[in-house]
Amino acid sequence: DNIQIIGVGGTSKSEDGTEVDLDGKKTKQISFEFKDLEEWKDAIYAKIVQKCGDRRYWEDWAKDVAIIAERHITRITALLEEGKPAHKKAFNSFLKSLKENINPSIDQKEAIEMLAQHLITKPVFDALFENYSFVKSNPISVAMNSILEILDTQGFEKETGSLEKFYKSVQERATGIDNSEGRQRIIYELYDKFFSKAFPRMSERLGIVYTPVEVVDFIIHSANHALKTEFGKELTDEGVNILDPFTGTGTFIARLLRSGLIKSTDFQRKYSREIFANEIVLLAYYIAAINIEENFHSILGGQYKPFDGITLTDTFQMYESELDHTESLFPENNERIERQKKAKISIVIGNPPYSAGQTSANDNNQNFEYPN
Repeated sequence: DNIQIIGVGGTSKSEDGTEVDLDGKKTKQISFEFKDLEEWKDAIYAKIVQKCGDRRYWEDWAKDVAIIAERHITRITALLEEGKPAHKKAFNSFLKSLKENINPSIDQKEAIEMLAQHLITKPVFDALFENYSFVKSNPISVAMNSILEILDTQGFEKETGSLEKFYKSVQERATGIDNSEGRQRIIYELYDKFFSKAFPRMSERLGIVYTPVEVVDFIIHSANHALKTEFGKELTDEGVNILDPFTGTGTFIARLLRSGLIKSTDFQRKYSREIFANEIVLLAYYIAAINIEENFHSILGGQYKPFDGITLTDTFQMYESELDHTESLFPENNERIERQKKAKISIVIGNPPYSAGQTSANDNNQNFEYPN
């Protein structure tokens, strides 16, 4: 009812107020019998949806995703209970790696949930960033794929196949968007409207909040101003190491790259050695890594260069205990953590986690503790 199909005519009004066409001839409004109007209307609506995006909102898809995630969790749990040595060995190695890299209190249930998240979200990033090397290059993604291949890929793909329309809608939304702000908007919607509803318990426990881009830009410029005023340095200078300890979707680092505060002569050095970002939530970590890398490449172009400064880790836990370098599943992530710990951090920017704890002890969803 909000769309009118109108003709684009070359009519105007003459001096006496009569409508005339471009040749000066008088025009007359006639009635038009539009046979099967309802069918035409539906066909046009369908074409508009095809061009502009799925009429079904991502919030609705999140409900389906939550159900499919539970099925994945049930399937992985059943495979582990079957007790095949190869399955148990691979999973125990994976769980040990998570305890080392993120937090010792991560249990089997949380590890299985992360695998389920990876299964569901991998096609999202394939759809959002077509022809992108991330999934094959990111150390965490590679490790996740390796363990899932050992478990059972075919059965999982059958479940995830029912989300094909959702993945297609993500791809349609992303098609033709060639600017940073447009990508940020899609990433924000995916994170805010999809993630929080698909995985509500994790969202609640970790206090996931998205910071508006305008606020992010203000904070970055304020940090540069304070650094210059109080210390006589700027964010672009060599040796000024920058950390976003709770990076979320990577908006702070992405906007830092876009801010104009880093000189072109310093860009490669900064990206490769002097910017660090940590994230504890797998999906947010994936989005952040892609977001930062894509912004870097859209500015400089050239060959794919991963952002080695990002780690899947708990920033508070990093200094609680030493890493066990005998674990083998996430060696590159381990190396990134150690490199960050050795760096002299000059600037911390970002948005801290907002969750002060569970509402009720019955939720069994309490925050981690950090004695040190």
